[in-house]
Amino acid sequence: MVASRLPGLTLAPLRDRVDRHGLALRQRNREARAAPLASAQDVLQAITLSIVVVEALVMVVLAVMFTAVWLRLREPGTWLLAIGFAVASGWYFLSGRAPNTGADIDTLTERVSAAAVGVAILLRVFGVALYLGWPAGWMRRFVLLCCLPALASIAWLAVGGALSHRSYHVAGLLPYLGVAMLAFERARQEPGNAHGLLGIALLTLPLLPFALAAAGVDTGDLRYYTGVAVIAFGMLVLTVSLLRRHRALAREIERRTEAEAQLRDANQRLEARVAERTAHLHELVAGLESFNRGVSHDLRGPLGGMAQLARTAVDAMARGDATLANRALPLIAEQCDASVKMVNAMLELARVGDAPAQRVPVQLARVVESAIDEVRLAQPEARVADVRCGAMPGVLLADPVLLRTALVNLIGNAVKFSSDADEPCIEVNTTVDGHDVVVCVKDNGCGFPAELAPRLFEPFFRAPGARQQGHGLGLSVARRAVEAMGGRIWAEPRAERGAELCFRLGDVLSGASMPAPA
Repeated sequence: MVASRLPGLTLAPLRDRVDRHGLALRQRNREARAAPLASAQDVLQAITLSIVVVEALVMVVLAVMFTAVWLRLREPGTWLLAIGFAVASGWYFLSGRAPNTGADIDTLTERVSAAAVGVAILLRVFGVALYLGWPAGWMRRFVLLCCLPALASIAWLAVGGALSHRSYHVAGLLPYLGVAMLAFERARQEPGNAHGLLGIALLTLPLLPFALAAAGVDTGDLRYYTGVAVIAFGMLVLTVSLLRRHRALAREIERRTEAEAQLRDANQRLEARVAERTAHLHELVAGLESFNRGVSHDLRGPLGGMAQLARTAVDAMARGDATLANRALPLIAEQCDASVKMVNAMLELARVGDAPAQRVPVQLARVVESAIDEVRLAQPEARVADVRCGAMPGVLLADPVLLRTALVNLIGNAVKFSSDADEPCIEVNTTVDGHDVVVCVKDNGCGFPAELAPRLFEPFFRAPGARQQGHGLGLSVARRAVEAMGGRIWAEPRAERGAELCFRLGDVLSGASMPAPA
């Protein structure tokens, strides 16, 4: 109505201004609504970049740790693992500058990026192979065959060729399969070193990208997940290395502990042996001193007697007393004979046991008869009324000379000490104990006190109050002869009267089936 009253006035410009103002308001509202979405994308991109940087930093730490292991412990292959993780960390730092632009790797930037990934994989694979011990035979061929596609792909990219991302991923992940089989083989050969767990981790690395892709994860985001897997793999290798080092140290400690125990045992045995040898030497020295005293005592008597008789004979001859001189000369001869007998006994004692004992078939009965005959011929004045021999085994494996020497001295000792009995009686008996034979010589002589039994076989020992003549060497000779044949000798007093002297020869009947000597 007002407009109709004001001529020339129109509302069109005002409506245009209102429309433009409303359009501007709507535009600002749309921008305001779109701003939160853009901010969320920026935050997500920043978070993604932060994860990549963290993964790269962790790989740098792993590279440093593998380098330290190589420098400190010289673990095989750890230097390759250090280089491999260093290359991988560089790739993760620069991965944002080389985004995937298509299905193929055809630009220079993509070829360099893909080659870096392949080199890092091969370095890690060969590092693990050296760490586990470079294989031989079919296993080595299998590992190299699995690495061949990756090497060929890297060479193809280096000369400017193009490959699809999928085929390059397959070629680059095959080496993990080869070294995983090597880890399982080492787990079979060396159980307890966690090599089986390492093999499972190596199988997981090539399977993880395909599993994530099948789950719908974008191809460009696979690097985030595979980075975590690679880091976990590196930490597992370090853990296995520490575990293997720990087991090696434990084995070394166990070996050294066992060696120390063996050394202590050896020292104790050596000390015991030295003590035993020292005691034996003291015993030998004491025996030698006793022997020297005995020799001096037994030779001094005859030599002194001969000297006195010789002076008496000389004085008698000077006075012209031939009768006294003739009486002294037989006594001198008798003393000389006694001295010769003692010297011969000492020579026999020294001779017995010097040569190694033989083990030949001998008939014990014949040796006993020969010993009895020798004693009777050597002591014609002795009263040997009766010598009884019991049942004896036919054939023994023994030294005939040493066996006869022992029997002659034992039977001669029995004859000498039973000569004063009313009816002298000597018994020679044998007892079979398995493959051993025990020979005993009994007499009804004066006997001896039981406490003197250990000393009867000492050189020059004579029981106190013994009236029989002798030098105390016969039983010593018998002991040396028996011990030279590996036997044992002992003496026991008889309850009624006399003595019993026995010796045991071991393992002398093992050849009893052999024919007796003619």
